[in-house]
Amino acid sequence: MPLPFGVWLRLVLPEPHLPEPASGGLPEGVLRDDPPAPRPCRMFRTDPGTFEHTLVRLLAVRTPWLRAIHENFRRHKQFVDLF
Repeated sequence: MPLPFGVWLRLVLPEPHLPEPASGGLPEGVLRDDPPAPRPCRMFRTDPGTFEHTLVRLLAVRTPWLRAIHENFRRHKQFVDLF
C-alpha cells in the first residue's frame, strides 16, 4: 500500500523530542490573536429520551436506588409532557 512521503519520513526518522503541551497563561504583554471560546448561554442538559434509554438498558436498574431514580424520572417526564 503506497504511503505519502511524510508518513515514510516519520517512520524512518522520528522526531527526537516531541513537543510538550503548553500549560499556564500567556506571559505579560502577549496578546492573543484569536478570540477566546464562547461561553455556553445555558447549563448542559441531557436528552431525556437518551437518558431513559440508557437507564433502562442497565442491569443495575433493578437495584432499589436506581429503580427509584427511574420511577421518579418517569413521573417527572409524564408531568412535563402534560404541559
